[in-house]
Amino acid sequence: MTAANQRTEQTSQRFAVIGGGVTGCVLAERIQQRYPEASVTLLEGSGTLGGLSVRSEPDPIGWDRFYHVVTPQDVLLLDWLKRLGVEDRLRWKSAHTGFYADGRLHRFDTPLDFLRFPPLSLFEKGRLAASILYASRITDGKPLWNITASDWLRQIAGPDVYRKFWEPLLRAKLGSAHNEVAATFIWSTIRRLYATRQAEGRREAFGYISGGYAPVFSVAEQYLSKLGVIVRKHAAVTSISDVGDGSTRIRTRDGGEVIVDRVIYTGPSRFLPELCQSMPIPASLLKQAQSIRYLGVLCMVVKLTRPFCPYYVLNLTDPGLPFTGVIGLSTLVDPSETGGHHLVYLPRYLPDDDPDFDKPDEAFLEPFFSALERIGHSRGFRRDEVILHKLFRSRFVSPIAVRGYDQQRLPIPLVPRRLYLLNTGRILGGTLNNSQMIEEVERGLDEILA
Repeated sequence: MTAANQRTEQTSQRFAVIGGGVTGCVLAERIQQRYPEASVTLLEGSGTLGGLSVRSEPDPIGWDRFYHVVTPQDVLLLDWLKRLGVEDRLRWKSAHTGFYADGRLHRFDTPLDFLRFPPLSLFEKGRLAASILYASRITDGKPLWNITASDWLRQIAGPDVYRKFWEPLLRAKLGSAHNEVAATFIWSTIRRLYATRQAEGRREAFGYISGGYAPVFSVAEQYLSKLGVIVRKHAAVTSISDVGDGSTRIRTRDGGEVIVDRVIYTGPSRFLPELCQSMPIPASLLKQAQSIRYLGVLCMVVKLTRPFCPYYVLNLTDPGLPFTGVIGLSTLVDPSETGGHHLVYLPRYLPDDDPDFDKPDEAFLEPFFSALERIGHSRGFRRDEVILHKLFRSRFVSPIAVRGYDQQRLPIPLVPRRLYLLNTGRILGGTLNNSQMIEEVERGLDEILA
């Protein structure tokens, strides 16, 4: 087929993008921009675009369900905000990092803070610093898919540093999967944080979007509609089926349907076998999709009368705590944007099959509040400072990057020229954030439109 014929065919085609998070929004934008005469429909199951980025409705917290930070390295996210015309919502501010270790809070920003960190001996601190510097200078993470993070960190930092420092962080971030994840996971995390820390002396080291992501995606909906994208909300997809004439039928829970030529699915891969029972997807790919283990999160948001601690991120190394860290949002976000109150996010990361996902919200209240009292004891924290609390949960955030995942990753075309997959499972050698997902869209677009 000549390039001219291909363009004519694409222009007359009907596209559907399933999922209205940042991935789906940018996909719909780019397809409509490339083929202005094509029909592009964006299907979102909830009442708002934004996916995990935005607050739920109704939401008394008044901010995003999960915490987000922008760094100067997130250039594709910054470009997208400019295209939407909302770049003036960005607020830049320096923020601090701390550790809760041995029952005490420790600042962990400067070399002097590092030297004062009591859990590690001077020799162990030297090994830790050398290992972080070594990891930050690795440019090719491909070989790290062949070794677990736990084994790699023991090799480069030593068993004592691993036990005292890295293992608690991995366990907190990955739960029972902490011994399975490939070294690429921690390597990419170190590189991103190291790059941010290099910019610490500048005002723009950390950023947030004024008002949270909800107003951004409200603008995004208007922007997409002006481009010609058909945005359908409250349209949770229940099936993707073969019509028989080369077209694909998508049915939604509200009783609607749309018939298109090409479908791009951005949701969790685990749902594909159930959704696509009549699509000619190779059985091997469906089996692969079903076997992918996901990392999920339980996140309690607590609204307080005063700041809990002076750190945006408080890492936890003491055992027995029910959440993985303390995110002091109001150390970054001006409290005037949250009604004069202070928001703290308490995430607990778990594999998708963890039984904690099936527990009621009330089961977490006492353990979480007791842990807050334990951590905040030195600052006089009391439960009566809590104005409001709410638990959010998402079972399928991103695949667990186990050893060899780079070879197990599903391809973008599931049924060439019919059905495509572009979701968080595409990320290799990176950390899950909105800018990274936009990069995956830009990288995969030619393959989708080929």
